[in-house]
Amino acid sequence: MEHTEEGLLNLQLRRTSSKGKEKKFIKKIYEHKWISVIIVSLIILSSINATMIYNFFKILQNV
Repeated sequence: MEHTEEGLLNLQLRRTSSKGKEKKFIKKIYEHKWISVIIVSLIILSSINATMIYNFFKILQNV
């Protein structure tokens, strides 16, 4: 009986682990909300910074 329950649990574990990488990725993001927020905000701020630097050099070339 115990061996059958172990086999059934292993089968369920394999079935749930093969659902997809997307669900695992979303679950990891949900577990680490603050780290995800920090990384996304850093990406956004660095892209804004790059855009501002590009525009500044463009203005300097026109002067």
